[in-house]
Amino acid sequence: MAFIKKIRRKWQNQQKWTVTAVTQDKPVSTDELCKYIADSTTASKGDVYNVLMALPKIMELFMKNGRSVKLEDIGTFRYTVTAGMVDNEADADESLIRDVKVQFTPERTVTAVGKQRIVRRALVPDSLTWEIYDKPSKKKPSGDGGDTPTPTPTPTPDPGGDEG
Repeated sequence: MAFIKKIRRKWQNQQKWTVTAVTQDKPVSTDELCKYIADSTTASKGDVYNVLMALPKIMELFMKNGRSVKLEDIGTFRYTVTAGMVDNEADADESLIRDVKVQFTPERTVTAVGKQRIVRRALVPDSLTWEIYDKPSKKKPSGDGGDTPTPTPTPTPDPGGDEG
């Protein structure tokens, strides 16, 4: 299950409420990711680690040579730039670039059911459910050490294959 939190925003000079997705705990580490992948494949944890460590440099190699990188069932990565503007075409060159970012676009599939189109994005399961995240209130330390946070359970990967 994914988490959202309620936030108040000003919109057209009025206070409105909306929700935003939140993450909890710390990010999944490379080591933990390798363990999960190794447990659901025939690769060893070390093999998975070596591949994951090589992936960014190989992606960078292709993207800096003008290619995008598509990872099947995940999505496509490509460079985008933020750049200034000039009046003359002759002055438009790489000196205008202020920032370079990597754009990720999740893979999508479109299925036609009669006149209706169903669009599915990679990494977003059909069965995704949301719950309001009630962040524990910060209590003042009492000095007795009794305010230890409860750890978040770690999900068990489903090695059983494809959903959707």
